[in-house]
Amino acid sequence: MRVIRQALCGLIGLALIALTGASQETVSEQTTSFFLARQGAFSTPITPLTQPGSAVEFYRFANDQPNTGLEVANQALVFLYRDANTRELSLIIILSKPGNVGGGEATLRFDGLPPTARIALRDDPSDTYEFNPPVATMTWRWLPERADGVVINGLPDEFEIVITPTFIRGIDGWQVLSGDPIAPERFQLPSLVEPLVLSAFRRAPPKADFTYSPSVVSVNVPVTFDARASTVADGKIVKYEWDFNSDGIFEISTDKPTVQWTFTQIGEVKVTLRVTDDKGAIGQVTKTITVEKEVAFAKRTISTTHAAPGTTFRVTVTITVRTSMSGLGLDEDLPANWEVTPIDSGGATFKAAQTQWIFPTIVRSGETRRIVYDVTIPKTDQLIGGPLPQDFDIVGRISSTVPDIKEIPVLGETNEPFSRISIVRCLPAIVAIAHLDTATDTVDLRMSEEITFDQMQRAVAFWQEDTPVPGTCDAPLDLESLKQIVAHHLAGVPVDRTIEEDTSIGGTAMRSILTPLPFYQVYLRTPNGNIFRVKVEVQAEKDLLGLTLTEKLPERWEVRPLEGFSSAAFKQAANTWIFTEKIPAGARRSILYEVTVPTDEIISPYVIQGLIESFSPRFEREVEKDHTVNVVECLEIPVAIAYLNVEQNAIDVSLSSKISFAQIQTAIALWLEDEEVVGTCGKTIDFRMLQTLVSYWLTDTPVDQPLPASTR
Repeated sequence: MRVIRQALCGLIGLALIALTGASQETVSEQTTSFFLARQGAFSTPITPLTQPGSAVEFYRFANDQPNTGLEVANQALVFLYRDANTRELSLIIILSKPGNVGGGEATLRFDGLPPTARIALRDDPSDTYEFNPPVATMTWRWLPERADGVVINGLPDEFEIVITPTFIRGIDGWQVLSGDPIAPERFQLPSLVEPLVLSAFRRAPPKADFTYSPSVVSVNVPVTFDARASTVADGKIVKYEWDFNSDGIFEISTDKPTVQWTFTQIGEVKVTLRVTDDKGAIGQVTKTITVEKEVAFAKRTISTTHAAPGTTFRVTVTITVRTSMSGLGLDEDLPANWEVTPIDSGGATFKAAQTQWIFPTIVRSGETRRIVYDVTIPKTDQLIGGPLPQDFDIVGRISSTVPDIKEIPVLGETNEPFSRISIVRCLPAIVAIAHLDTATDTVDLRMSEEITFDQMQRAVAFWQEDTPVPGTCDAPLDLESLKQIVAHHLAGVPVDRTIEEDTSIGGTAMRSILTPLPFYQVYLRTPNGNIFRVKVEVQAEKDLLGLTLTEKLPERWEVRPLEGFSSAAFKQAANTWIFTEKIPAGARRSILYEVTVPTDEIISPYVIQGLIESFSPRFEREVEKDHTVNVVECLEIPVAIAYLNVEQNAIDVSLSSKISFAQIQTAIALWLEDEEVVGTCGKTIDFRMLQTLVSYWLTDTPVDQPLPASTR
């Protein structure tokens, strides 16, 4: 009887015990022999591959290679093997697969080998084996079409062996095998360089167990899971891992026994708890939980994300019930000294001392009740907490007596069980604009967080005039903040929410410079010769929100946008435009402006640089095409003749770039008399130049264009 009992204990130690009942609870643990494989953060229990026959027989060494049928090309296999007849435990290493291409080379160092360990099979004997337990180092080199490995016998019931790999070539990964000797479970190790730790324990692993509350689990209602019922006979539990959707991925890993989770879909879900003790032993339990529809749901919105001491904001709590409820109440917790003023209690009775509301009537299934109240923040000297800025939370819960619901958290805007507000001395510009009363230019934090058209237009005016924004401690509005304000208005997104991030290039911009004279020339010695126009055309590749254009010109050059040509707002001090409309993908928008160059400007080429930027998508791109303006003092003869007012003998930039009959006559006279041409700094017309001028006149070709290849 004693022999039978010992055999039964051994068999139990090799199995994972699985129990399933009406509660759909499954527990897995090992009580006699426990084996664990660990590498870094990876950890898994394993079971020796077990069948009658020795490990050497299982290896089936022939043709200088293993023939177990488990081999994988370019993979190293590590597993424990137990002879079901003798109960002897062995460690088997297999490197690659017979028939591999290229061969390979690897070195494994073993630390912690028990003194009873011995090499039972060397594959191949010609390889290098330094075996001196507790340390051993083995190096294998296998030829193409071959594999390699080793069998180590004599492992006791308790050990910890560390295997440090050096895979030189021919190995792309390594696996730990477990369970069935014909079709074992394979665990791919995450690293090719980190040590693998194989451990054997002769004691019970921890027992995993947990409870949860509330006992009736509802969708979108936070559930607290408590693993303090888990136990360990020797040592302590150091890690709790939770899988909330039975996908094998543990969403939460912590050293704390309690966690909170919110289910977002109704139906049955399997929740698995895996606990690990300080020896690395693992216990696991799985329970099936039914997630029901929400019996009640409470949502809180606050009218601002930021507030200053002494200001007032508005809170709205919306309660929806899915079953008739009696004794329904709302309990809100706010920071000390914050004053609450009820605005609309939705039929509930309000108790100011505890900030509680209770409905004195039955709230029927499907009903929605809304409670609105204002909150006034104390002055700075009465505000409890540290220096500003500082975040404060408003938390709350609803409860009822029928059905008996102790508490359902009130969810904030981010679906967390709180609403967070930052108390600051100076409001962010976007918050101040969203709560701006444009009639009085005052900030009312009880207003909506959506930016209206009037508020956006007022923000543009603040930016253009460098006027301080109310509520911001007299801070002017910078361009980046204005882009954000315009984008939130155009997208209809409240300022407490973010616009979806997009960093792709959303468009291009091309500049055309229209100077009064050809070749981008500005001529300062004649009326209007110092004035030119610039056109920038934007092509939208995606919907653009908050698009800006900034042009960088020489310091004293005056820019004047042409009225009625563009809907963009212009800031003179920065030479910047902002479009206050959404520019749809595929659309074009143009900006036309006039530039006046000082008449005493230095004669030189000048470069105009520009940049378009957008808040959504968030990108910036240089303006392409025309860049250079030439401020000149001396004109080339063809240009001077084409723009010569023959009656006044002066350059006139309003004339055409084509040479007229009167101008060619004047040119001939100047040639005959060898007289200087006006505007050329003393240049005269020679025979070849006169031929060129006549050709421009006869072919009606502008002087900034090449002459035709042949003329009639």
